[in-house]
Amino acid sequence: MRTRLPVIVGLLVLTGAVVAIAQRPVAQVGPQPDGSVLVTTNQVVKPVGLVRTTEGVRPKDMALSPDGKTVAVLTTTKVFLYTSAGEQLADLALRPGPLGLAWAPDGTALYTSGTGGQIYRVEQIQGKWSAKPTAVGLPGPMGTGKSRQPADPQVAGLVVSPDGKRLYAVAGIRNAVAVIALPELKVESMIPVGVAPYSLALSPDGTVLVSGNRGGRLQADDADAPTDYSAGSRVRIDPETDAALRGTLSFIDTETGRAREIDAGRQPAGMAFSADGATLYLANSDEDTLSEIDVAARTIKRSISVGRPQDPGFGQIPTDVSLGPDGQLYVSLGGANQVLVVQPKEMKPVGYIAAGWYPVAVVAGEGQLFVASSKGLGARTTATPGKMRVHGSTGTVQFISREQQMAALTASGAGDKPLEELQPRRGIKAVPIPERVGEPSLFKHVVYILKENHTYDMDLGDIPEGNGDPSLCIFGEQVTPNEHALAREFVLLDNTYTSGTNSADGHQWTGSAVANGYIEQNYSANARSYPYDGGDPLAYSPRGFLWNAAVKQGKSVRVYGEFVNRPKITPPAGARATWKLLWEDYRTGANQYQITAETDNAALQPLLHPRFIGFPMTVSDQWRADQYLADLRSWEASGKMPDLSIMLLPNNHAAGTSPGMPTPRAMTADNDLALGRIIEGLSRSRFWKETLVLVIEDDSQLGTDHVDGHRTVAFCASPYTKRGVKVSEPYNHLSVLRTMELVLGIPPMTRFDRNALPMTACFMDKANLTPYKHHPNRIALDEMNPAVQTLRGEARRLAEACSKLDWTDVDRAHAETVARAVWESARPGKPFPKHAYHAVSDDDDEE
Repeated sequence: MRTRLPVIVGLLVLTGAVVAIAQRPVAQVGPQPDGSVLVTTNQVVKPVGLVRTTEGVRPKDMALSPDGKTVAVLTTTKVFLYTSAGEQLADLALRPGPLGLAWAPDGTALYTSGTGGQIYRVEQIQGKWSAKPTAVGLPGPMGTGKSRQPADPQVAGLVVSPDGKRLYAVAGIRNAVAVIALPELKVESMIPVGVAPYSLALSPDGTVLVSGNRGGRLQADDADAPTDYSAGSRVRIDPETDAALRGTLSFIDTETGRAREIDAGRQPAGMAFSADGATLYLANSDEDTLSEIDVAARTIKRSISVGRPQDPGFGQIPTDVSLGPDGQLYVSLGGANQVLVVQPKEMKPVGYIAAGWYPVAVVAGEGQLFVASSKGLGARTTATPGKMRVHGSTGTVQFISREQQMAALTASGAGDKPLEELQPRRGIKAVPIPERVGEPSLFKHVVYILKENHTYDMDLGDIPEGNGDPSLCIFGEQVTPNEHALAREFVLLDNTYTSGTNSADGHQWTGSAVANGYIEQNYSANARSYPYDGGDPLAYSPRGFLWNAAVKQGKSVRVYGEFVNRPKITPPAGARATWKLLWEDYRTGANQYQITAETDNAALQPLLHPRFIGFPMTVSDQWRADQYLADLRSWEASGKMPDLSIMLLPNNHAAGTSPGMPTPRAMTADNDLALGRIIEGLSRSRFWKETLVLVIEDDSQLGTDHVDGHRTVAFCASPYTKRGVKVSEPYNHLSVLRTMELVLGIPPMTRFDRNALPMTACFMDKANLTPYKHHPNRIALDEMNPAVQTLRGEARRLAEACSKLDWTDVDRAHAETVARAVWESARPGKPFPKHAYHAVSDDDDEE
C-alpha cells in the first residue's frame, strides 16, 4: 500500500527563500513508470484486463444483461452501456440514486434508480438507446423534528421478478421496499423493512426477496440504549464511537409480502444467491466480512474475514459480491482496490485480482469478470491532462477474461503491500516522530487544525521554489502572507494531498482515517445527509474518530468546532445574525451575540469547547482564534495543556460573490490571519518546546491544480520542524494522522493510517525555539462583495447567480457557479479555466 520513492529533501534558507541543495526524483500522485497509478491514499493501482474509463464520473453499480452480451454501468451522472468485449454502445445522462440497476428478464429494458422518487427506464427505440425518468409515486416524508425524513425517498437497490411483471425498489429513507407493477411503473405496495435499506437480492425462482439494511433495527432491549438519527430514523449506535452498531437483512416472501428481519454484520452491502437459492452470500462493508446465510433457516451459517492476517485493521470494505458460473465467489474490496476470489464450499479465500481505485461493483459472467471502480485512476482525465480539479475522477470498468484472471490472481494483490505494526522497543531515545507507536516523542502536545477547500496551486502556486503553477494561484502572498511565511520559515510541503474529495468524505478521512462504504456509495447522491459536520451515524467509521482513539489511550482532548452539527447563534432582540452585524459586534467588543456549540455525537460532546463553532461562516475566524487563545492563556496559568487539540478554521471556504458576505479573498485573508495568530500564540507559550502543530485542508474542491485535484495546502510547525526546507514526499491526510498517532502513542484506527507514510522528513533532532511572528492582513477583512447593481458583465451575472444559491448549509450552493464566481473575483475578465474544471452533478452540490 505504501510507496516509498526518492524525494527532494535537502534545502536551506538563503535571503528568506527556500532553496534546493540536492535534486532527486519526486514521487508524485498519478501515472508511474511501470504503468501503475499512485493515488492520493498512497495506494498503487494497476487494474488488469481491458480497462475502459468513465471520464469525470464515478461508477456506482453494474449489471450484466440476461444474455450476457451487454454490461450496464451506473455512474454519478450517466449510465454507460458496453458490449461484453468492452466496446462502448452508449452513455446516457441521468440523475441516479446511490445505486440501483436491474435488467428486465428478456433484456429489452434496463431500470435505474433516480433522484426525487424517480426510476429510469433505459431501452432501445429504433436502434438507439434512451433513458426516460418516471415518478413512481413513493410515499412522502414522515415524522417531525429530528425524526423528520427528507423529501427524497432515495431509490436505491433494484431487482426485477423472473416473470418481468414486478420491479422491486428500495426506498432507503422510507425504510421500505416498493413493489412496482411493470411496465407502467406504478407502486402496488410498500413493504416495511429495517433502517436504511440499500441493496436488494432476489432468489432465482423469485420467491425470496432480501434487503440489506445498513441501519439495522431497534430491538426490545434497546429502549435505554444509545441511539442517533439518520435521515429521520433512529439507529442503534456504539457509545464509544457514535457509529451505527449493527445491520440487518429483511427476508420478504414475495407472494405474501411478509418480512422477517435477522441481524447481519455492520452495514450490509452487496448480496448474491446461489444457483439453487438455498444460500445467500453477503458482504458486510463495515465489518470486513463475507457471510454465508442459510435462506430456509434465515440464519448466518458462518462469516469469514476478507482481509489477510498480515493486513489487520478496518478498511478492506467489501462492497459487492457475485457468484460466477464457475462456482467461485468474487468480492470487490473497495478499501483494498482488489477483487477477492473465494471458494464457496469451504468459504476459503483463493487469491486477489487487482482492480482500480475503490472497486464498487463486480459481476461474474461466463468466462469473464467485470469490475467497476468508483475512483478508478484518480482525479485526472485523458481528454484534458494537467490542471486537474478534485471532482475530475476517472472511473474504470474492467473486462477481464478467464485467462487474464488466472494470470492476475495473486496471494496479496498487485500494489498492496501492508506494513507490519511493530511493538515498541525499550530504552529508545525520544525523537520528534517515533518509529513505532508507544516509543517516546519529544512532543507532548499536538494541535491539529483543519481548513477548507483549497488546492496547493490556489494559494502557494506563486512560491517559485515549490512545484506550483502561478497561473492558477488566486490567493497568493498578498492574500495569504501567513501561509507563505509558514511555508518559508518551516517546511514547504508541495506534494501533499487530501485523501477524499469533498467535505462529506473529507471530514471522515481527516477524523477517522477512512471513508466507509456508505460515504463512498452516497457520493453525488446525498439525499440522506451530507455529513461534513457529523449528523449521520451511518457515515462514521466503526473504529471511531481520532478523539475517540485518543481518549481510549488516556489522552486529554479538546475539540474546537469539528462535528458541531448544532451550532447556535442568538442575536440580540430585533437583530439578525448576518456576517456584517456579527463582525461589528466582534470588532467593538459588544458581545451581544450568544454563540454555543453542540453536537449529536454523544461521545464527542464532553470534549467540545462550548462556544467554538465551525460553520456557519457568518462568524469571523478572528473570533474563533480568540476563543482558542483565551484557552491557551488559561493553560499558561494552570500549567496544563490538552495532549490533543482539534480545531476547525473554516472561513477560507468562502461564499462566492454572494451579496452580504465578504469577498473570497477577504474570507481567505481572515482565515490566514487567524492561523498566523494561533501559531504565534503557541510559539510564545510555555508549551511550545513540546508542541507540534499540523495544518491541512479537509478537501481541495474549490480550485484547480496542475499536478492533481487532490493536492492541497498543508503546514507543519514546531521547534523540531526543519527550517526553510522543501519536503516533497507524497503526504496526505493519513500521513498527518499517522504522525499524530506516533507522537501521542495512539494505535492506528484503520489499515490506511497504519500503512501511511509519517511526516518524518519534516523534522530535525535539535530544537529551534525561535517564535513565529504573525503577519498582519493586507486585505481588509470586511471587504464585502459588491452589490449586484454595481457590477457589469460576467461579474454581475455570477453575483446574481450566487445571490440565488442555497447558502443555508455547507456545499449546498451549486459547485461550478461558486468556482466561477471566486475565479472572476480574483481574476476579473480572465477566462475561467473550464478545461481544468470537472464538477459533479448539479443535484450533488458538494463542491
